[in-house]
Amino acid sequence: MIAYYGELCTKMYESDKSIAEDPELSFYLSYVKGRKMKVLEPMCGNGRMLIPFIQHGIDTDGFDISEDMLKVCKEKAGKLNLKPNVFQKKIEEFNSAKKYDLIMIPYGSFSLLPDSLVNISLQNLKNSLNKGGKMLLTIVEKDNEIEEAAEWTETNRKELEGQTIIENRKIAYDEETKILHIQLKYDAVGEAIAERTELMDFPIRLYDPGEFNRVLKDIGFRQIAVRDVSDGYGDGQSFPVYECTK
Repeated sequence: MIAYYGELCTKMYESDKSIAEDPELSFYLSYVKGRKMKVLEPMCGNGRMLIPFIQHGIDTDGFDISEDMLKVCKEKAGKLNLKPNVFQKKIEEFNSAKKYDLIMIPYGSFSLLPDSLVNISLQNLKNSLNKGGKMLLTIVEKDNEIEEAAEWTETNRKELEGQTIIENRKIAYDEETKILHIQLKYDAVGEAIAERTELMDFPIRLYDPGEFNRVLKDIGFRQIAVRDVSDGYGDGQSFPVYECTK
């Protein structure tokens, strides 16, 4: 089941990852070679990358499965007098008559897709690219030993909009399916609000080194390169980006 970002999860995410910053933002912007380029961001979420692209005058569309995330994206853009073309859609059902020069999925969201939806989703995106267009996406690769957590463990707590949101998680890894099962529980508490809980399931597909490269070759991308973005999510947090050319 693909994860869905509900209201409490979205608030917590927005508080930590509102707008993409350098060097991550600069890396993605470096692929824009002219103002006439058309860009698509599937799984755009709260617009952390999409909004800065629009601010730079780049024609950028986006879609996401989460209504709550898209609501935040539109509200945030509205405060900047921007009206992004974003819509609710599943990536495995996406098709477009409009062709794009650049498609990007930052921050590892693609790893939320189970194996059964990977090929059709990649094919949908490839079909939406102009000839010579590029797709940039990150995945989550398995490297170190995974630290599992069988019991709920508090991982975040924030005061947001007059309420306290507490995040707890459980972590389990299935070696056979290569799925890292992350269960999240968000509790909203406060004197002036009704207490409530939101449960989320994030099944993250972990790829072995070289595995995703073979998947992309099977889809038929003409050129595939892996770019490393140093300190992309903060000091010491580097990540690989797959650059695929149609």
